[in-house]
Amino acid sequence: MVVEFAAINDWLAQYILSFCRISGMLMAMVIIGTRAVNPRVRLFLALTITVVAAPMIKASFAVDLFSLSAVFHIVLQTLIGVAIGFISRIVFETFVVAGQVIAMQTGLGFASLVDQNTGVSVPTLGQMFVMMATLIFLAIDGHLKLIEIIVMSFETLPINESEYFFINLNRLIEWTSLMFSTAFMMVLSAIVALLVMNLSLGVMTRSAPQLNIFAVGFPIMTVVGMTIIWFLLKSFLPHFIAQIEQGQSLACELLFTEC
Repeated sequence: MVVEFAAINDWLAQYILSFCRISGMLMAMVIIGTRAVNPRVRLFLALTITVVAAPMIKASFAVDLFSLSAVFHIVLQTLIGVAIGFISRIVFETFVVAGQVIAMQTGLGFASLVDQNTGVSVPTLGQMFVMMATLIFLAIDGHLKLIEIIVMSFETLPINESEYFFINLNRLIEWTSLMFSTAFMMVLSAIVALLVMNLSLGVMTRSAPQLNIFAVGFPIMTVVGMTIIWFLLKSFLPHFIAQIEQGQSLACELLFTEC
């Protein structure tokens, strides 16, 4: 039995390039791509998904693995996977920004801790929002949906046609800039309520100059802030679901798939 070099080259390219796209997504996505997950676990997951998904790819690979073209395709497939995983990161960072805005307005900004997943200091309130978002993300099988999208992308965006990915890349950049406006709109009611509270304290200070604003104002702002957060949690789930749906639609648009 004679095995041609071209057949071996296509077979290796099928698995190697698929592995680059899948591992790129797992490296950048939330939960699986954090420091809490051992890199060996990510490698094992990427290999497992590749072994299952690669045989389903029917396109032929006109890529010589021993050429500069192969390096270009490896980098391109990795960038595609990273971009899809990055979308889930943006969804979570929206709630970190929202928690930081509320924490600064309520005087809880000093309560911060080091996020073990990113290694940066974040407000405790923002970390609480991220933990809630993580639980909801797992409950709605968001991680499985991302894996499904990346596997389906090999049919709608074949490896030989991956250059078309850059057509809609500006949509990812535009959507990233909306992270701050979305977080602001999410906590707008809380900001207005706290602004009214600050104005009330200012009127009290002008009416009674002997009133110690530091002794009275800070406890009042903290209590009011905690109450506002309690009411704000009721709208947390709808906001998160809306963000997830927008991120999913964007990922499908980038990969030319239907959600």
